[in-house]
Amino acid sequence: MMTEFIAKYWLEFLFGLIIAVLSALYASLKRKIKAQVGKDKALKAGMCALLRAELIRSGERYIQQEYCEIYAKDSYDKAYIAYHELGGNGSLTELHDRVMDLQTTVPNKK
Repeated sequence: MMTEFIAKYWLEFLFGLIIAVLSALYASLKRKIKAQVGKDKALKAGMCALLRAELIRSGERYIQQEYCEIYAKDSYDKAYIAYHELGGNGSLTELHDRVMDLQTTVPNKK
């Protein structure tokens, strides 16, 4: 008689409690993941904006001086690739190509 009571009511109560706790944990985890996804999107957008600004600033400087050292070209190219991998659009492709076409030493001006 007592074991039937325990089996019928207490086990149901324990399973209900376990399900309630798991549901609360799931809801909490879901909120945390949603918040993290929002932060990740903001960080991605911010990094993309910073890369874009630096690519434009340095690209214009290299074009104006009419050369770009080999190490600077490598760095510029890596930043450009990262910009695109973060979702940057193709608006900087022309500027990138112009920088990559520059000579790597100071031009001889006559």
